[in-house]
Amino acid sequence: MTDDFETNWRRARQQVQLYCYRAAGNRDDGEDIFQQAAVRAWRGYASFRGDCAFVSWAIAIAKREVARVMGRKSERARSESSLEQLSEEAPGLLPGVAAPQAPGDAHWLTRAAAAAVAAGELTECEASVLSARVSLPECSWEQIGSLLYLEGNACAVTHCRAIPKLRVYLFLHRADLLGGREAIAAAYVAAREAKDDPLTQDEAAAFHHCVLDSTVRYRKPGWTSSLRSACGKVIRRLGLP
Repeated sequence: MTDDFETNWRRARQQVQLYCYRAAGNRDDGEDIFQQAAVRAWRGYASFRGDCAFVSWAIAIAKREVARVMGRKSERARSESSLEQLSEEAPGLLPGVAAPQAPGDAHWLTRAAAAAVAAGELTECEASVLSARVSLPECSWEQIGSLLYLEGNACAVTHCRAIPKLRVYLFLHRADLLGGREAIAAAYVAAREAKDDPLTQDEAAAFHHCVLDSTVRYRKPGWTSSLRSACGKVIRRLGLP
């Protein structure tokens, strides 16, 4: 093994990325898996002994990531099915998600991101980027990317993708971190009545059903995007730091 990780990864990158996209079946999941595989390969490079081609070793890591991510998606689907059944049998007893402590320091968001990963709302890569951004507020994306072995632009894109997901997690599972349900309901009304960029009809419906009413079975086409957009508008009305 004479080449360093960067040289080997540069040669294998395209093949690994194509494998991830094909195995995932869609670009978004494939990119998440690719980024996580890159981080794991970088962290585990010391264990690479050169017994096989580097690209084969890296794709083996990607295969494990595919299995792990797809397994988690299947588990999440089963969980949602169980929640739907519970909502029919006992509507007031929906289970909560184990969550971090309330904000007491600058890194409560890091704990919230970790809980969101456990809940299946964020990928580990997204949580890592969020945590790095919180811990290193003065660093550029290029500097953060060098620590996570991601390109600076990839870090920025991952961060932009993760923030809406984390907001949804907080609204659905940690209303206490956002001031409580009454504050959220008031912010929802304010967001609907706002003169500047108010909630659209679809956004209002998604937020009302999923957050205020906790309707597990709400599945109107495009509801995920509507909910994320709504959470972004409502959270601005909460007066949070």
